[in-house]
Amino acid sequence: MRNQLQRAVIALAQPADIQLSLFPDFVRKADELALDFEDGLYEMVGHEGQFSEQQRGAIDALDALILSKIGEQHAAFWNETAVREHPFWEQIRIAAKDAAATFGWDLQSVPSSEAVYVPARPNGS
Repeated sequence: MRNQLQRAVIALAQPADIQLSLFPDFVRKADELALDFEDGLYEMVGHEGQFSEQQRGAIDALDALILSKIGEQHAAFWNETAVREHPFWEQIRIAAKDAAATFGWDLQSVPSSEAVYVPARPNGS
């Protein structure tokens, strides 16, 4: 049940170069990191009782951090340069490491994704 959540948290805990290597070049990689985490949150719905208070708190803290920079006014946080250089992304990495620790997840490698990314056709069709 925790596959997507585990993968997303571990991905968010990785150094920038690893985070960015997880996605094809034609996607908005920073956005995909956050969207994968959002998808992982859905795994918790209806299963909250299977998570300890500490685990829920760590996931909630990571979620709140990500949500604090959502919206057009925060667009500068959602590009590859920001992932590499902005202190916000280091805060995300620390919060993700804290969350992973509550589950006992190994951060040495990111579990593979089953996601399929399809590039847009030229001319947007």
